Formats: sequence, structure tokens, C-alpha cells
Amino acid sequence: MSTQATTARPRRPAAPVLPEVNFSDYGNVRCLHLGTEWVQGSMLLDQPYDIELEYVQRMMAWLLFNDPAKIGKKHAMQLGLGAAALTKFCRKKLKICTTAVELNPQVISACRFLFKLPPDDSKLRIVLADGVDRQRRCPAG
Repeated sequence: MSTQATTARPRRPAAPVLPEVNFSDYGNVRCLHLGTEWVQGSMLLDQPYDIELEYVQRMMAWLLFNDPAKIGKKHAMQLGLGAAALTKFCRKKLKICTTAVELNPQVISACRFLFKLPPDDSKLRIVLADGVDRQRRCPAG
């Protein structure tokens, strides 16, 4: 009986199936869709740095609990870019350093070309990565 040593290669995880990215315009509002007709995010065409959707506005409730004089020293991090409403608002209106982690490269492209997301600079960084993996590697603290 002969035994032969074999080394098993680690399995590479399967790439996630990402939804198709689409957009639609309704009057002065541009909407982002991810594989369905449901709106994932939106932008006012004539006010691209304002937050148009009420549920996204509610995500900014943390501002109620912070000293306005210290807001500019904060660093906002979001997992998932959506239509970049939060990202653009934090960078342009609040003038805080902002990082967004997005898994889908099509979402990043759509935000750059259709939703007026500016290029990365000293105050803005868009990271193409899995937000869960990224958070595990960079825990808060």
C-alpha cells in the first residue's frame, strides 16, 4: 500500500453575485436601482449635495448629539455607497473626512458618472471592498 502526500489548495471563495445597477429619472429626481424597480437611493438633479430621501435624512440624526464646532474634526465611514447622498453631504456640506466602502464596482461607477460623486481627494475616499471584511480588519477603537 502506497501513501502519497498531497497538499490541498485553499479554496477561493466564490465571487458574490452582484445586482445589475440601473437608474431612472422622474422629473428633477434621479434614482438608483439595484436589480429591481425599488429605489436604493436618489439625487435632486439641481441640488446634488442635498439629501432627498427622508430615510437617508434620518441617518444623519447623529448630528443632533454632536457639538457643531467639532463636526469638522469627525471622520464619517459608511458601509455601502447607495446613491452617495450621505457621502456627498458629509464631504460637501459638513466638510468632514468621509470614507465609503462599496462591494459593487458598478455602484461606484454609477455614483461617479450619474450621481455627481466627486473624485477621491484628501477629504473623500471610496474603497472597493466587502464592508464586513473591511470592518473585521479595521475594528473601531
